[in-house]
Amino acid sequence: MLILHLAMVGLFLLDLASPRDVPLLPYYFLVVVLSASFASPRQMVPLIVQAYGLAIVSGLYWHFFSSIDYVARLLALSGVAAAAVRLSALRCREAALRRRSEQMLNLTLDNAAAGVLLADASGRMFRVNAAFSTMLGRDAETLGQLLWPEITEPDDLAQEQPLVEELLANRRDSYRLRKRFRRGDGSTIWVDLSVSCARAPDGRLEFFIAQGVDITAQMAAQDALVRSEEMLDRTLEHCSVGLALCAPGTGVILQANPELCAELDLSPTELVGRSLPQVLGALDQVSAEDPDVVTPMDQAALESLVRGELDGYGVRVRLQRAGFLRGWGDLQLSNLRDASGAVGHVLLELDDITDVVEQTEYLQAAAAAGVVGIWDWDVPANVLSWDPVMYRLYGRDPSDFGGAYEAWADAVHPEDRAYAEGEIQAALRGEREYAPRFRVIWPDGSVHHVQAVSHTTYDSEGKPLRMLGVNYDVTELVQTRERLQAEQQRLSTTLDALLDPHLMLGPVRDDAGAIVDLCILRANPAAAADNHMALEVLVGAGLRRFWSEPVSDGLVDRCLEVLSSGQPLVLDSFPFHHPQQGGLRHLDIRAVKVGEELSITWRDVSERIALEQALQRRAATDSLTALLNREEVFTQMERLLAADQRQGGEQAVLFCDLDHFKEVNDRYGHQAGDAVLQAMADRIRSCLRASDLAARIGGDELMVVLPGVQGLDDAVSIAEKLRQLAHDPVPTPAGDVHLSLSVGVALACPGESLDELIARADVAMYAAKKQGRNQVVAIASGTP
Repeated sequence: MLILHLAMVGLFLLDLASPRDVPLLPYYFLVVVLSASFASPRQMVPLIVQAYGLAIVSGLYWHFFSSIDYVARLLALSGVAAAAVRLSALRCREAALRRRSEQMLNLTLDNAAAGVLLADASGRMFRVNAAFSTMLGRDAETLGQLLWPEITEPDDLAQEQPLVEELLANRRDSYRLRKRFRRGDGSTIWVDLSVSCARAPDGRLEFFIAQGVDITAQMAAQDALVRSEEMLDRTLEHCSVGLALCAPGTGVILQANPELCAELDLSPTELVGRSLPQVLGALDQVSAEDPDVVTPMDQAALESLVRGELDGYGVRVRLQRAGFLRGWGDLQLSNLRDASGAVGHVLLELDDITDVVEQTEYLQAAAAAGVVGIWDWDVPANVLSWDPVMYRLYGRDPSDFGGAYEAWADAVHPEDRAYAEGEIQAALRGEREYAPRFRVIWPDGSVHHVQAVSHTTYDSEGKPLRMLGVNYDVTELVQTRERLQAEQQRLSTTLDALLDPHLMLGPVRDDAGAIVDLCILRANPAAAADNHMALEVLVGAGLRRFWSEPVSDGLVDRCLEVLSSGQPLVLDSFPFHHPQQGGLRHLDIRAVKVGEELSITWRDVSERIALEQALQRRAATDSLTALLNREEVFTQMERLLAADQRQGGEQAVLFCDLDHFKEVNDRYGHQAGDAVLQAMADRIRSCLRASDLAARIGGDELMVVLPGVQGLDDAVSIAEKLRQLAHDPVPTPAGDVHLSLSVGVALACPGESLDELIARADVAMYAAKKQGRNQVVAIASGTP
């Protein structure tokens, strides 16, 4: 500003030194105009006052001041000064808006919960927000000195590099993947990464925009879940006792090991998916006193246990194969509860105890073989006799055993002693048979689990005389059950801790054995929250009845394909009509087969998809008129032109130019000019089809593309409609503006390129201008 003040003084001195007929008055205000390019209106006021003052002094010096011509020129230059002040005010306003936008962008980046960074085409990170710095364990300054590949796990770099090269080659605009980053302390984290790019008008990549969310805990939970499920499958597969896991509430058998299938003489297909009452209802309950006395299974007790009203239920059953008796089994059902007391699964154990209840000769042979120990207790005399196997089961030497009830009680684990003795007393009173399971402690301190079965005889007065029974070691069975319960607890804890919704789905079969639906066997809290309902309502529901819309989307059928093929299902940004969320959502879905069940998780990415779509719309449209921009309309025209040529259709281009638009800006200001452009854009949109394109290709030049028109006359008719709409006055802050429209129409010729078609439309528009404007000129080929 000081230089401009001095320059004006220099002009004044030059004016005084120059001849009288050399007019330097306009140059005083030229300095004012120059200041508008960088100064604010407030800063320009002293310069304007100086210009007026020196102009008046110069006029007085040369005796021009009293002339009308001099005063008129001074007033005209006053308009120039006012225009300069106006331009300065607009420039200052735009600069303030730009600064505010930059501040909002900075605040958004700095306070975003997700990690966000900007990197140039070489991979150097020039902007990193606090969330990404915390995630990577490095400060922003350190990250600014590193390249993108330097913080990427080397094993994941080869996966990402082709995607980056496609971005650089302008073959894609974004990508998403899960990858590992190296933190500042040397550790690695998993990040769900979304990368997009900003491009220059020529398509050259200016910088990358990366958003990341730390999913390390989720990946670890998924790995733990897979390992737990694999361990559970191996435990069930190799256990020597028949085992099955059943769904609470319904009693549907979810998983059964081969031993149980063999015990029940059923195939896995016949067993899995059926309910406990159905399967066990076919068994006969056997009397412990007489194996020949059988009764139907107690269905009421089974249903009560399935509902969670009982914690356990045990009974001896008769086992058959091909309709013939092959032995007896010890059936135990128990509810596995979590820490809150809710039933997670129903555990079924079926142990073949044919050796225990066979004839005495067989028991003696088994005892001789060291499988089953036989004991005999003379209750009145308190004499307890053991066979050799019993000593081995209790880890005792015959010389160390007192042969009385107290000697046995001393061998029982202290924590189980009261229970075992209570069962003996109940058997002595005739309330029930003695068949407890308890622990014994060997002299070396080791703990073993023993199953007892006995029969009590009484005198005529009902007093107990004798208890004859057997013991056999069930340590392996108990340990297997404990491992199953531990794995089940870890599995439940892992699933409940997942932030993403998770479901375990079991097949529902028709009478022919074909899978027709999926039943929700287990759901984590996140799944219940996602569907706005309680867990107990969600579990047990059929997928086709529960999610009617996704059936039409094909999601249920895809899940059924996973069960049949065993191939995992990976769906990214899957459009999902979510009835509980109130409409269309976009989900990342993962489904994998686990045994005969399906494990499915999903994540709602609707907000990210909406943001990406908004960014794509912003990149493809003109910010003032919301019409397509030049690059986008040319891209779509190439596609439409190729399609029309293949299908034999016709395409027309209308090249529109607002007549005397520069005069509107000069007379009413750029704000009025912007209002005119926006009004014309709205009018063009109002008379076009959904398949038509409208774009602003620069300044006041607009383009309309009409694919599939019936001929040149059809295109001219639409152009005339646009021209007539342009006649309606446009209200602006400066008043109503009247203008007209010149339109050039060109119909695409076979084999013609896009540039040739647009050039012909441009020539037709200029012909309309030459013929007096406010006209439509059509050109089919050649000249208009």
